[in-house]
Amino acid sequence: MPSGNARSVKIRTPDGNVVVELYSAKRDGDRLVLDAKVLDAMRMDMVVAPDEVSRATRLLLPAVIRYVLFLPCLALKRLLCRPDK
Repeated sequence: MPSGNARSVKIRTPDGNVVVELYSAKRDGDRLVLDAKVLDAMRMDMVVAPDEVSRATRLLLPAVIRYVLFLPCLALKRLLCRPDK
C-alpha cells in the first residue's frame, strides 16, 4: 500500500516524521495482529499478546477518552481562530 493511504493511521515524532503507519488491526486467535510500516522502510505484522493488550488498554484508554472529549473544543478553537479572507 502507498504511504499516502487515507485509511492508514500515522504516528509521528514531535518534528513531524512518520515513525509508524498502521494499516489494519485484526484478531488471530487470542492475539492482536497489527499490519504496519515502521520508519517508512519495513512493512510487517506486529503480534500483541493478550496480556500486552490489557496493559496497553490501561495505558492508553484514559488518554484517548480525554482526547476524544476534548475534540469539540479543538474544533471550536479552529473555527474561531480562522483567519479572515
